[in-house]
Amino acid sequence: MATIKKTISLPEELYKEAENLSQNFSEIVKESLSEYIKKKKIEKALSTAGDFKDIKETGIEYVDRIRNEDISLEEERIGR
Repeated sequence: MATIKKTISLPEELYKEAENLSQNFSEIVKESLSEYIKKKKIEKALSTAGDFKDIKETGIEYVDRIRNEDISLEEERIGR
């Protein structure tokens, strides 16, 4: 994985507290940012809860319908 260097600004007290926990500040930032991204992805997924409540077909029915549409389009394309 490629790495990048960025300059960040944060309160000195926060930096010192992190430094007391580990001498590898980059690792702390990497771990913290990974956890933050994971949390935000979960929040985003949960925010869609209920958006699909009005859909009448199951996931399997939806996939079957889309596949059949694809097959029909392909058959049209090749002249069947």
